[in-house]
Amino acid sequence: ILSVENSLGISRLGLVVSKKKLPSAVGRNRVKRVLREIFRRNNDLFGSRDFLFLAKEGSEDIRYAEALEELGRALLKE
Repeated sequence: ILSVENSLGISRLGLVVSKKKLPSAVGRNRVKRVLREIFRRNNDLFGSRDFLFLAKEGSEDIRYAEALEELGRALLKE
């Protein structure tokens, strides 16, 4: 996860889910759906920042709760 402050007053989301890391289109779409839903439901937590998520190999089976937990840990490190 990369994040940078912006001056827009809103948060923005960028997703990078490559065919090389996740060869299945179903898996790539699932990862994007889960991350977009987390961003939509928890938008107030993100402030006015730009976020770029890079999907890891093997993440096509991730569940909403697991992704939210990982995201929380990553945000605490910043």
